[in-house]
Amino acid sequence: MLLIPASWNKISRQNSAIRSAGESYRLGEYEASVENHLKLNTDFGLSSPELNYDLALSYHYNKQPEDAQRTYMSLLNAPDNVIASFASNQSGIIHGSEKKYKEALQAFKFALIKDPLNEAARYNFELLSRWLEENPEEQQSEDDQNQDQENEEEQKDQEEQDQQKQEEKKDGEGDEETEEDEASESQKKEDKSGEKSEQEEPSEEPSDMESDLSEREKQMENMREKLEEMNLNPEQAAQILDAMNAAELRYIQQNKKKPTKRPDRGLPDW
Repeated sequence: MLLIPASWNKISRQNSAIRSAGESYRLGEYEASVENHLKLNTDFGLSSPELNYDLALSYHYNKQPEDAQRTYMSLLNAPDNVIASFASNQSGIIHGSEKKYKEALQAFKFALIKDPLNEAARYNFELLSRWLEENPEEQQSEDDQNQDQENEEEQKDQEEQDQQKQEEKKDGEGDEETEEDEASESQKKEDKSGEKSEQEEPSEEPSDMESDLSEREKQMENMREKLEEMNLNPEQAAQILDAMNAAELRYIQQNKKKPTKRPDRGLPDW
C-alpha cells in the first residue's frame, strides 16, 4: 500500500518540474528555463526531441550560443522532421550572427529539405542569398577569414610537426652517437687486442739468430765428442772449451746489437 503513494509522489514531482520548465521559458526566464530543463534529465531521466529543442532555445536566448549550437546539431537527425527543420533553421541564425554565411545558407537549405513548408527557413535562405549577391565583398571577406584561419591552423600544425620532428631527431642523434661511441670503443678494443696478440704470439718460423745458435750448439756438441775421442787431459779440454765459449759469447753479443727493424725517427736504437 505504501508503494502507491510513493509512485504518485514521483509522478507529481515530475509533472511539476515539466510545468516549471515550460512556465519559465514562456515567461522569458531563460536562465531558469535552462536549469529546469536540465533538471528534467538529471533528476527524472526525461529526454525527448521536444524538451531538447526547448533547452536549445533557452540556451540561445540566454546568450549561450555554443551550448545552443551543440544542442541544435544533436536534433538534425531527430525522427520528427519538423523539429529537425526548426533546429537547423535556428542553427543557421547562429551561423549568420557569427558571419559564417556559407554555413548559414547550408543550414537554411537543410531546414527546407527536412520540411519544405518551413516558411521561416525559406525566408532566411532567400534573404541571405539576396543580401550576399548585393554585397559580394562580405562573401569575399568571409572567404578570406576562413582562408586565414585555415592557414593559421595549417601553420600551427606544421610548427607542431616540425617541433616533434626536431625532438625525434635530437633523440635519434643521441642514440646514433651512443651507438657510434660503442662501435668506436669496440673497434679500439679489437685493434688493441689484435696488436697485443701480434706482439705476444710467437712466430712459428725460427729467426735467423735462433737458427745460428742452434747450429753452433750442434757444432759445440760435435766438438766435445771429438775432444773426448782425442783422449785429452781435463785441463787441455777445459782450455779449448773456454776458448770456444768465449767466441760463442762474443757472437751472441754481436747478434743482439743488430737491429731487427729500422728504428723510428727520433727514437733511440735499443
